[in-house]
Amino acid sequence: MRSRWSRPICLALTLGVGSLGPRDAAAQDAAELQEARDKFQKALALQTGGDWAGALALLKEVAAVRSTPQVRFNIALCEENLGQLVAAVGDYELAAADARSAGDHEVVEEAQRRLAELKGRIPKIVVARGINADTATITLDGVTLGDQVIGKEMNVDPGPHVITARAAGFESFRTTVRVDEAETQRVEVTLEPTPGAVAPLPPPPPPKVPPETSTNETAAYIVGGVGVASLATAGVMFGLRQGALNELERECVDNTCPEEARSTADRGELYTLLGNVALGVGALGVGVGVILLVTGDEPPRSGFVLGAPNSLGGISYVERF
Repeated sequence: MRSRWSRPICLALTLGVGSLGPRDAAAQDAAELQEARDKFQKALALQTGGDWAGALALLKEVAAVRSTPQVRFNIALCEENLGQLVAAVGDYELAAADARSAGDHEVVEEAQRRLAELKGRIPKIVVARGINADTATITLDGVTLGDQVIGKEMNVDPGPHVITARAAGFESFRTTVRVDEAETQRVEVTLEPTPGAVAPLPPPPPPKVPPETSTNETAAYIVGGVGVASLATAGVMFGLRQGALNELERECVDNTCPEEARSTADRGELYTLLGNVALGVGALGVGVGVILLVTGDEPPRSGFVLGAPNSLGGISYVERF
């Protein structure tokens, strides 16, 4: 890893040592502060020797006791030399902000100079959804990506990065990409169906509902049934009428009937009347039934209605307008 050591940084490190002076005993005891000061000095020595990882570990311990602009600056410097460019940008910005509040213009100037150079070196990765990946869960280096960053540039450190994706019914996706400083790479996630996976069954068809019998069809059967029954009744009445006539022929001589034959004659007249009525109702019922079956669901402009009060056989004729 190449070092980016410069004179302003050495000066910033020297300032960092001086900034760790004694503090109020109520906030921090002298032994703890002295230990932090010693670790800071050791971290500077490790930086000089190029042990950026060892220096970073010590500086983070110092920051846990007291984080000054100089400590934060040197943490960013270690991260930059370790290739942790994204973290280094954040710590340089924190160092500049803290130094600006403390009036330390030298640290502000150096942090801003390094930021201007570093931001142009940070590589980027674009992860996009491809075929069958519309609902996949996608991760970058183990971190799940939200929809707000999918398809957009993301700052990453130089080196290898692992992208994975998973979705039910598809093979897992995994790829490793290596990006260099200032490079941008695009990765499109595509998923292949799992071999032998059972395709989701289509929704079952709606149950078949038997066609409902139309109102006219039902009425046709009822009216037709009444008509057939009436015709049968008419046949019975005419049969009884004929029996009465035969009986009168036996009782009457030369068209003269005895008084006792009056009841037979009355019965004959009644059977005739009932037979004629039943015949008319039967013929009408059968005719209306046929008409209703032919017309189907279309309501006729005129027709017969069942169950009408004060009507012949419970049937009345109506006209529709």
